[in-house]
Amino acid sequence: MTRINSLEKYFFIVIIGLNLIPVLLFTFFPTLDGPAHLYNSQVIKSLLTNNPSTLNDFFSFNKEPVPNWIGHFILTCFNSFLPAFVSEKILLLTYMIGLPVSFRLLIQTISPKNTWFSYFIFPFTYSFVFYLGFYNFSIAVILLFLTFNYWLKHENKPFTFRKILTLFTFIALTYFSHIFVFGILLFLISLHIAMNTISQLSDYDRNIKRTLQTTLKKIGIVTLTSAIPFTLFVFYFYSRPSTGYSSFIDRIELIHWLKNLRPIIALNVELEEVYTRKIVYLILILTFIVCFTKCRNIHWNPNTSIKQRFTNFIKQLVLQENLWLFASIMLLVLYFILPDSDGAAGYVSVRLGLLFYLCYIIWLSTQNFPSWFGIISTVLVLYCNFRLNSYYTSSTKNLNGIAKECYNASKYIPSNSVVLPLNYSDNWLVGHFSNYLGIDKPMVILENYETDTGYFPLIWNDTAIPNTLFGNTNSSDFECLNWKSNTQNHTSVKINFVFVLGKIENQTDSCTQKIKQLLAAKFNLVYQSNNCKLYQSIKNSKTHLKIRG
Repeated sequence: MTRINSLEKYFFIVIIGLNLIPVLLFTFFPTLDGPAHLYNSQVIKSLLTNNPSTLNDFFSFNKEPVPNWIGHFILTCFNSFLPAFVSEKILLLTYMIGLPVSFRLLIQTISPKNTWFSYFIFPFTYSFVFYLGFYNFSIAVILLFLTFNYWLKHENKPFTFRKILTLFTFIALTYFSHIFVFGILLFLISLHIAMNTISQLSDYDRNIKRTLQTTLKKIGIVTLTSAIPFTLFVFYFYSRPSTGYSSFIDRIELIHWLKNLRPIIALNVELEEVYTRKIVYLILILTFIVCFTKCRNIHWNPNTSIKQRFTNFIKQLVLQENLWLFASIMLLVLYFILPDSDGAAGYVSVRLGLLFYLCYIIWLSTQNFPSWFGIISTVLVLYCNFRLNSYYTSSTKNLNGIAKECYNASKYIPSNSVVLPLNYSDNWLVGHFSNYLGIDKPMVILENYETDTGYFPLIWNDTAIPNTLFGNTNSSDFECLNWKSNTQNHTSVKINFVFVLGKIENQTDSCTQKIKQLLAAKFNLVYQSNNCKLYQSIKNSKTHLKIRG
């Protein structure tokens, strides 16, 4: 048995390695927000290390200690001495390895007999949230598993200063990764303490005073280690008044998302749901087995009093294994009642759906199943995972090609230039691909969604931003364009480069026609590839046209 367990451990490592293929095979693994995170990490590095430059006029650090710092911190550190695409690889590998490992460690702690459930995590690695480029959220999920696992292993042992510091670090890192996952973490720990206390108090042989003292000690440790991040958590919401806007997804659609496991469908619903539904069917079969087994094991002793029956029922209900069932039910309720967007945060429903499934799978892992069923389940899950990965690999090949074209255009842009990006592509995933221009050198790219939100490390430097001109025109002169500019500032800066992604020549609306005329009159085409073009302002233009493909 020991040898089998050892071989299984190596098998898990091999699966992790094979699961990395879509990330490792190409220069870039493009996601929606990924290029923006890479670009802003470069801006952060430039602001920290460079002398005053054009970037200082446009960007400044967010003085509020907001979440969403961890991903940027990792990228900035590695980007200081490595090429940006390598830095991104390190971040992606941290997630791709960290998620399966942290999930498995938690399963091994709470249910070592059902370690095979750890293979269920692999289809969740290339999730829709991950393809959106929500790296901070993804890292926060890893920290959620690691932190809760650390609590489970040490809650009943003496807490030394080192352990308290370690727990504080885990909790703080979770907050600075993602605020919502931080809230889930505190809820899970609190629910665990409450259920553990109720279970012990229902035991007549327990010393009530000692039990309450132990509980208060645990509450004190959690309060101490989470006080600072929790204060920041409260301040974060207090300082942001409601936008008054809420967008809900129809409940029928939400139910459909649960049926086809929408949270892990990344690129093509029709193609991917062929495999995701198989995973859902497997989860339903496992649920049926659990329900059948529990119903069969119910035996009421006619000599047992109603009070004793009630006590036994409470004991069964608050068993620690059911923590994850309660957590999944709570997440499911939030999934149906919370808006998908409140005007600031978005994609709430799909994140809740993802966390619901993960918690529910953890709960299933605490139940009793035949060992042969674990083998069948693992084979089915891995089959679905690698069929999906095969599709992701082919899709990444095409996206990587577009990303490299954008990145190659940056060779014609000097440092500290001001670039106006225009996106005419019909591919939703390339929305921030213009940011690949600035991942390895300082430049101002006038498309930066992060600085608009206020909950990322960087914000617009509104007091210093100059009047930014496209030729001799302001942004208000265009119906279809809106770049960052301060028309009230007497200092003006002209846009040095215009980057076009997609086919601008196919656009016939009046606004685009005006853009074309301005490009023809004031700019030279200096780079062209299959999917993008780069125009440089005629003034000081010394670069020759390069046509790729």
